[in-house]
Amino acid sequence: MSLRPSERLTALALAVLLALACLARPPGWGSTALALAGLLLAQAFLSGSAVGGRLGLARDFAPAGAVLATFLLLQPLVAGVNPQRFDGLLAQADARWLGGVADAWRGSFGRPAAFTDLVYGAYASFYFLPLSVAVLARVRLDAARFERVVFTLLLGFYLSFLGYFLWPAEGPRIPQALEAAQLGGGPFSDGVRMFLRHAERTTLDAFPSGHTLLSLLAVLLAARPFPRVAPLLALWAGGIIFAAVYISAHYVVDVLAGAALAPLTLLLAPHAARLLGELPD
Repeated sequence: MSLRPSERLTALALAVLLALACLARPPGWGSTALALAGLLLAQAFLSGSAVGGRLGLARDFAPAGAVLATFLLLQPLVAGVNPQRFDGLLAQADARWLGGVADAWRGSFGRPAAFTDLVYGAYASFYFLPLSVAVLARVRLDAARFERVVFTLLLGFYLSFLGYFLWPAEGPRIPQALEAAQLGGGPFSDGVRMFLRHAERTTLDAFPSGHTLLSLLAVLLAARPFPRVAPLLALWAGGIIFAAVYISAHYVVDVLAGAALAPLTLLLAPHAARLLGELPD
């Protein structure tokens, strides 16, 4: 059975990262390489599954699992490949070009606890937005259009990963000991912060803002085929993007870069898919 473009893109990304792990050999590179090789083997196995049935469903959504697992493996690779850090430059860009926008954004409405809890909830919901659009496409669209949605979302993720290698930065993160005092919120915010510390093991992921890129990309992909739910998705995306700066996870310039990449990804996707064997109409 021939590979789909999304499967070829995933295999290519995993192969490149595996090569980087073997060449750069950062601390713990052996376990990273084994994990990447395992993801490649799992992709190869599922790519041979027939359409339909449980394995077919697993094949359809395997890229979602692969991209999340890949993100969790990026930290030592980024640190090993590019020792530079761009936080100073990004913070300077915020201060020079955007004046008090960042400060006003982070201090919105006086940061009441209930509002901060809501914003943290929006930030934590990030992965569910592109996944929801993929599920809608799987249920409502034909196989070719579903594949294009999945491919475009994957391309967005991998372009954001490329940015992490080119411009590694941690963002304006608050030290753990000061989070509660400076970021505020209630028990829910504390819980989300604890979850993020354990779940987001890759911290050199500030530029560009993947939260912004993928949220906007999901809305753009849903606008035409799902006009009734598109406004709700846009509101959801707006909450995620607002949260990215509000909780000090990103600089404003990170958000602007992510916003600029969303339409660019949409334009690049058909050409990239053709290079990797686009499905026929």
